[in-house]
Amino acid sequence: MQRIIPAALCTLAMVSCTDSAPDPAAAGAPAAWLLAETPADARTVAEIKPTATEGDPVVMRARIGGRRDPMTPGTPVFVVVDPGLPSCADIPGDNCPTPWDYCCEPRESLNANTATVQLVDTDADPIAAGLQPLDEIIIVGTVGPRPSEQVLTIRATGVHKLGG
Repeated sequence: MQRIIPAALCTLAMVSCTDSAPDPAAAGAPAAWLLAETPADARTVAEIKPTATEGDPVVMRARIGGRRDPMTPGTPVFVVVDPGLPSCADIPGDNCPTPWDYCCEPRESLNANTATVQLVDTDADPIAAGLQPLDEIIIVGTVGPRPSEQVLTIRATGVHKLGG
């Protein structure tokens, strides 16, 4: 009887492993949303934000800003900033310990040059990500609801990380 139980547990473990979907991160495979090729014709946040309307397709170049950990686990939403706006890390002599929050920029400038991005799969379900503050990226997706001209939300289906 003692030999049957370990054999049954081994069989159960093998079956449950083969029935589960492979974990791309564990296998070293890139995430489905991570684009290998650089999308063409990317425009900046400042170029897109003034005229974007809900449903518009976008290819947007930006930098991840906002917080040290851009995304809370289970919430693939993050803030991006126009790449032309300098972070505190870009200012010589500025020793700001939190350059990703763009605290050296006036609030009006930040409002005009930021967008919120939500990574979604092809069925519009949120997906996890692994992006870092101040990463420069190109986002492919569509404009989400715009309750006001100050709000720009992009529902991203793909992200290309520049320089990395």
